[in-house]
Amino acid sequence: MPVKAGERLDPEATKARILAAAAEVFTRRGIHAAGINEVAEAAGASKLTIYKNFGSKDGLIEAVLTDRTHRVRAWHNHAVEQAAPGRDRILAVFDLIASWYAEAGFRGCAMMNAATEDRGQDGAPRRLAADHLAFYRDLFARLLTEVGVRDPGTTARQLVVVLEGATLISAVERDPGLGAEARVIVETLLDAA
Repeated sequence: MPVKAGERLDPEATKARILAAAAEVFTRRGIHAAGINEVAEAAGASKLTIYKNFGSKDGLIEAVLTDRTHRVRAWHNHAVEQAAPGRDRILAVFDLIASWYAEAGFRGCAMMNAATEDRGQDGAPRRLAADHLAFYRDLFARLLTEVGVRDPGTTARQLVVVLEGATLISAVERDPGLGAEARVIVETLLDAA
């Protein structure tokens, strides 16, 4: 919303509004299909304001994905901290994603969607998606070490495959039940590890 005469400009609120609008537009339409005009309209901001805050469309995409990954990490870390120590902390991650799959408008992982849409380019979407996967591997490796798993690195990678695979299939098939199936697979992996 443009600032009315006599109102104070709040640059942080403007930036947050643009990020939120861009995240919604990119999620709904894709990072390449959506244009800056569409984001500007959704944000109630001018293209100039977007470019002033983010430099370019690529800068806006990177900012949206960075913001998303920070929120996802905080979400997962909170769920882990709230769970009882041990195996329950690993399962808490999968309980969390099961609830996410059931949310209205669920469209899968923004990081993986953007990296896939970017078709293997070495830009921000791929770099941030790789960092996102590393976050999960590190989180799981730490939790697996805490429960005394013999090979936490290998098992952590397997858990990431289950998590991202279930996320993709749930988004494509629009099946929120994949979260419960993923949890069963994880329990089997943990029993074997």
